Amino acid sequence: MRPPAQTYDGHVRPDIAYAFGLNRNKRSLTLDLKSDTGRDLAQRLALLADVVYENHKPGVMARLGLGAQDLRARNPRLVVCSVSGYGQSGPWATQPAYDVTIQAASGVMSITGTGQAGSAPVRWGNPIGGIAGALYAVIGVIASLLRRKRSGHGAWLDVALLDAQLALHAYRVPTAMSGRQYLPEARRGGSGALPYGPFLARDGKWFVMGITHQFWAKACEVLEHPEWVDDARFATEPQRQAHEAELNTLISQAMATQAASFWQERFVARGIPGAMVLSIREAFGHPQAIARGMLVGFAGDVPAPARRVRVAGDPICFVGGARQPFAPMPGVGADTQSVLGQLLGLSPDELQGLRTEGVTWWPDEAVVYDRPSVV
Repeated sequence: MRPPAQTYDGHVRPDIAYAFGLNRNKRSLTLDLKSDTGRDLAQRLALLADVVYENHKPGVMARLGLGAQDLRARNPRLVVCSVSGYGQSGPWATQPAYDVTIQAASGVMSITGTGQAGSAPVRWGNPIGGIAGALYAVIGVIASLLRRKRSGHGAWLDVALLDAQLALHAYRVPTAMSGRQYLPEARRGGSGALPYGPFLARDGKWFVMGITHQFWAKACEVLEHPEWVDDARFATEPQRQAHEAELNTLISQAMATQAASFWQERFVARGIPGAMVLSIREAFGHPQAIARGMLVGFAGDVPAPARRVRVAGDPICFVGGARQPFAPMPGVGADTQSVLGQLLGLSPDELQGLRTEGVTWWPDEAVVYDRPSVV
C-alpha cells in the first residue's frame, strides 16, 4: 500500500525520531515481494550483492523464493545473514519474539531488578535482546567475508537472539551450572566486589561505585572514613562480603552527607570507579561524551524533520581519523529509482511501468517518512 504523503511543521514526531535513530546512512528501496516481478528484481539484486541480511521468521524468505539456499544457488559467493528470535531450527524456531521476551527466556531478567522480596524482574534499559544479536551478526558477516577471500565461497549465518543472550552470560554459565544461584542484587558485582552499586546522595540523586580491593583504601579516604581500612570486618574482599549489610549501611550513611556531584568530583580526582546515575539526555552532556563527539546531527541537504534530530554517534573511532557525519534516514522509497536504475540498468520508462503496476513505489514529491508502528 502506498504510504500517504505528509507535511511537517518542524515538530519531530516520536516515531520519526525513533526511525532516524535506527536508519541513518541507509537507502530505501520498495519492492512488492509477493509479486513475480518484485521477487525477480530482488533476486537480480542479490546476484550483485556481497551480503543479504534478513530478519523474518524462519521460512518466510524461502516461501518467497528468496531463501538463503535459493539465493546462494545463483550466487555462491553471497553471505546471507538470517537473524531471528530463536534461530532456524528447534521447537521454538517459528515463535515470534521481541526484546523483552528474549530477555525473559534467556535468564537475563532473572538477575535484573531491585532484589527486594516480591519485586518484579526488570527489562534492561537498553534493548539488549535485539542489539546483541545484531552485533553478533555483524561479527559473523565480517568473518564470513574474510573467509570468502580464501575459499571463494559465501555462507549462510543463522543468528538467534536467544543464543546471543545466552552467550552474554559468559563467566556466569559454569558457576550457574554448578549450582550457584544468581539473584537480582543492586549492590553486588559479578566477581563479588564490595561496595558495589547505587547509593543515595544527600540531594536525592544516585551515585554508583564499583570498589574492587585495589581501590578500597582510596575509597575509604575519599568517603572520609580512613579508619575502615584497618577495620577487621572490611580488611579483605571476603570479609567485606561476610559483613555486606553492615558495610552498605555505613557507605549509605557516608554518601548521604554530600551531594552526588560532590562525590563525583572526589572519585574522579582520585581515579576511583564511580559515576552519577544520569538520564539519557544528561549522559550526552557528560564532558566525556562531548569530547568524544557522541551526539551528532546529519550532513548534506537534510529534510526539515531531520534538522532538529540528533542521534548517537559511531562508537568505533579510528585513531587519527575524523568521525564521518551520518547521512539522514531516507524517505520511504527515496532510492528506488537510483538503485534499480544504476544497479539493474532499468530505464525511466521501465521504472515508471513498475510503479504503475504496484511492484515498486516512490513519492511524487517531498519526502515521506510514515512507517509501520513500532513496539
